[in-house]
Amino acid sequence: MNGDHECMQEAPLSMNAYELSKLLIDEYSAKILTYARDKPRSVQDMCQRLDIPVTLGYRRVNTLLNEGLLSCEGRALTQRGKWTKLYVSQVRRAQIFFDDGKVRLKFEFKTGQVRWSDDWEAAPAV
Repeated sequence: MNGDHECMQEAPLSMNAYELSKLLIDEYSAKILTYARDKPRSVQDMCQRLDIPVTLGYRRVNTLLNEGLLSCEGRALTQRGKWTKLYVSQVRRAQIFFDDGKVRLKFEFKTGQVRWSDDWEAAPAV
């Protein structure tokens, strides 16, 4: 990694609990968060090793990054002489709760921080 080429960190956005729960159970998102749990990985590496189409890999990484579930940990030089960003999962534990008709998610991060999603409630049938 090269300290001269730091990643731009984005502030987490706020998906509702329903959208976050779909993101967590998405096959590609789950694979990315698991594979990048202990070591920073490039999107190209994740896509190749996890059999994820490259376009979808970049989309999922950007979504996970925007939600603060993945962070950019710097850059590395590829064998072809190009710089590539490296990403690592920030999630230690995630839980989905269904309570009294509402969905909530609880995230425990590697830093020890705990974050709850906003409640999501299905619109009543008309």
